[in-house]
Amino acid sequence: MPEISIELLPEFGWSTQGQPTYGPGSVFQGFVHASSREEIEVDHIRLQFHAVESMHPIEVRPGVTRRKRPHILFVIRHVLWTGQSLDSSQLTLPFTIQMPLVQYPPSMDHEYYQCAFKLTAFIEQSSQIIQSTEKSINYRPFIETCVLKNPVQTTGGQVQVHALEYVPGDAISARITMGSRENASGDASSGSGKRIVIATLYQTAILHPFEDIPKRTKVIASQRWYEDDVSGQDLLKSDLKPPSLRIPLDSIPSFSYSSFFAVSYQLKVSVKHKKFAGLWSSGQEYEFPVTIGTLARGVRAPAQLRIYSTLSSDERQVEEPRFMGVIAGSETLPPYDSTHLPTYETITVP
Repeated sequence: MPEISIELLPEFGWSTQGQPTYGPGSVFQGFVHASSREEIEVDHIRLQFHAVESMHPIEVRPGVTRRKRPHILFVIRHVLWTGQSLDSSQLTLPFTIQMPLVQYPPSMDHEYYQCAFKLTAFIEQSSQIIQSTEKSINYRPFIETCVLKNPVQTTGGQVQVHALEYVPGDAISARITMGSRENASGDASSGSGKRIVIATLYQTAILHPFEDIPKRTKVIASQRWYEDDVSGQDLLKSDLKPPSLRIPLDSIPSFSYSSFFAVSYQLKVSVKHKKFAGLWSSGQEYEFPVTIGTLARGVRAPAQLRIYSTLSSDERQVEEPRFMGVIAGSETLPPYDSTHLPTYETITVP
């Protein structure tokens, strides 16, 4: 039985938790390796790159399951090698692919929804696939973030946050200014007690096709901060700056342009207090909409960037990934220029 594998070169794209990640306009390069312990007849070796978004079957009530046909974002194919036989000497076939300046949904696998980008290599014999292998591609769209000139605060000024847009790994910080009106619950001007500040980041996922499927909300980060031996007056009025809330590195970016699915985030900050041996007060809760992006603050996405769901059928045929030709006499890509993408020879696939 022949063997086949796909290798991606690590110097392309950027890294997310040690894994190569690609976005609109990215170029990535790699190799398909093939061999056989015994010599066999082979027609050709083919590489396919495709992306699909799909909805997982969801049972909304006993006997009723919601389904939707998967949506193919794109599929491209290219024959890497045509020969007569494959033997124990390893065959190494280079490939280069350039992504279009199109905004696709991010790679993800949610309980409601999946979006997958995959490379698949095939060994074919007599028009039959005799061996294949897959490799997932981690894709992230360009979601911008910006710096605020002034902190955002609640109407009464009780809670301030310094930003509403972040990238994974950022820390969310808040400042809390509480007056007697917000904290009062009986006479707390004497004695002492405890105070707790809870900051929680929620992810909300919505599946568009069906209204009877509820949105799914889950906690992705939470931080609690306690203060003991707080005097009665300080329980009623104080200026607090609790520890920051760190956004997980594997957080899915915010997006709403998919015809299937949308992801958004909310930050909730609550402050509670109690006198010793007493019960926690119901406290106050404050909520802020938060965007999790992929571009650092101030970095702008290209003006030519298109949203995939707005493209017509004809435009999708043009705005799709391309297999690029390997430069004769060279195993490297053209020199990188930060102002524009390099020019490659485009392979036209029949």
